[in-house]
Amino acid sequence: MKLAILVLAFASFSAFAQPAAVKEDKAQLKSDQTSMQRDEKQLKTDKATLKSDKTVGKMAAESKDSEKISQDQESIKGGKKVIASDKRGSLQKKSDMTALKSNKRKLKADQAKMRADKASGKMAAESKDSAKVADDQQKLKADKKTVATDKADIKADQKK
Repeated sequence: MKLAILVLAFASFSAFAQPAAVKEDKAQLKSDQTSMQRDEKQLKTDKATLKSDKTVGKMAAESKDSEKISQDQESIKGGKKVIASDKRGSLQKKSDMTALKSNKRKLKADQAKMRADKASGKMAAESKDSAKVADDQQKLKADKKTVATDKADIKADQKK
């Protein structure tokens, strides 16, 4: 008799517990889906920002390596103008020519560093905007995985 009461009590408890577990899982699923939508919206915004910053030429769209290369190119351009205005055969022109050669070597070194950084995946080769986009993509990937897990939990709880 005690066993029958115990079995009946357990059966009614598990019947009550199942809908509660499903409710919890559905609430968690809804929360995770909302989070995923928020992350999708943020990704869209960051992609648009990256695109517009690249178009306008903002520094946020440039990596540290590409900023160095731009500075080197500007130095070379400025050096060439200075050399053009120097007197022929002057010490100043020789000095400016030496500086120009140095700037060209620096440009080559910075370009090689950027290629190496890109190949190894270093952040110095990535702009702030594109880093945000990559971070958003990782969050979205994790959100999709979480939502799939939540759906599997709901199915498992409903089968019990």
